[in-house]
Amino acid sequence: GEAQHDSKEEDQGEGEASEDQPPSGDYDDGISIQETPLVDILYNCTNSSQLNDLSQGDPIQDHFLFKKTLLQVWKMIASHRFSSPFLKPVSEKQAPGYKDVVKRPMDLTTLKRNVSKGRIHTMAEFQRDLMLMFQNAVMYNDSDHHIYHMAVEMQREVLEQIQVLSTWLDKRKDLSSLE
Repeated sequence: GEAQHDSKEEDQGEGEASEDQPPSGDYDDGISIQETPLVDILYNCTNSSQLNDLSQGDPIQDHFLFKKTLLQVWKMIASHRFSSPFLKPVSEKQAPGYKDVVKRPMDLTTLKRNVSKGRIHTMAEFQRDLMLMFQNAVMYNDSDHHIYHMAVEMQREVLEQIQVLSTWLDKRKDLSSLE
């Protein structure tokens, strides 16, 4: 959702439990995504032997590790200082006429659901839906609106981190294929 939430008791999206949101408190200290590099997060969640296994070609194991990696990336994005307007689908109440402007709504909860249910198979598909979410916000909101600026800034920072991650994963694959 790209529109501003007015109250905390706003509808919970489409019957989603609140576990899709990062726990509040841990992320309210203004830590920017750049202060916790994605590579560090992933390095801690997938040890090198798991990453080496990726190149051995077990499709089920590959998919499991890929999904685990994407969910770590999602968690990092969801804890971004500007993530709150993007966590849930936008309601008509929050953004009158939103459905007329935005033909393919996207939000972080929907993105996580798509990863969890295996609807996203590549980093490119993940990035596509992420970009869609940011572009929807830019398209609907005026350029002087704070949501517009949050979307532009968050998109820039998140894509920078994903680029670093992609480069890192490519290097890991190259190294493991030499062994």
